Order: sequence, then C-alpha cells, then structure tokens
Amino acid sequence: MGCLPIMITLNSNNALLQRGCMDKYSSVGRDYNLMLQHELHFMQLTFSNFTINPKIFYIDIYGPLDNMIQAHETFGFEEVDSGCCGSGYVETAFLCNKMSHICSDPSKYVFWDSIHPTEKAYHTLFLAARPTVDALLNG
Repeated sequence: MGCLPIMITLNSNNALLQRGCMDKYSSVGRDYNLMLQHELHFMQLTFSNFTINPKIFYIDIYGPLDNMIQAHETFGFEEVDSGCCGSGYVETAFLCNKMSHICSDPSKYVFWDSIHPTEKAYHTLFLAARPTVDALLNG
C-alpha cells in the first residue's frame, strides 16, 4: 500500500515535506486484490462441482483503510501519513518499544507505527468487515 508511512518515507523525493501516498504502489495493491477476488470466485465455481462445497469469502481491508486515509476527518483521524510511535516515518515492530516516543493521543492516528494501524483504525476495519463476518457466521 503506497499510503503506509514507511512507503512514503522510503519513496518520496522529500520524505519530510512531501508526505502523500505513492500511487504506483497503491495501484499494485488494488490490482492484486482484484486478481485475488477473481481467482477466489473461480475457485468457488470449481469447488461447486464437488460433493463438499466449501464457501470462500473475501473480506476487503484495503478499500476501508484507503477510505480512512483519504477521508480521515470523517472517521475522526487527524494524522494519516505518519505513525504514533517514534518518528512515525520508519519505526515498526520491535523498533516501537518502551523506550520509544509515543504520541499523546493514538486515536487521532490511522497508523500506530510506520506500517500497522492503530487500535481505532483496526476497530473501523472490523466495522467495515462485520457484515461479511455476520453473513459467514449466520449463513
């Protein structure tokens, strides 16, 4: 995803002043997801000819995450191009630890570190996926 803070940092001409999404990387993610959906649909059709007919579900998290970034005010986010932990530009995983600087209000950030969403962003992703999950559980 070209909107991840680490992707912006590593691929921007000026990572401190130009913090926009890298569309060439985002388009790869979108294209991959379309191909994946097509292949899953093909697999579902193929398996429907067997005695055991497994159900294959696709839950899109790319679209909702992209929506959170593009329309962040709608979701109550203020910061979309850096993470809450450390500088927010490159730190991830073990580089975000008890010694790291942490922002004062993570709920204003889409990203916890330079890759992973915050708890609030994950909750928003869950809400977007919930109709599919409910259909899966009730179907």
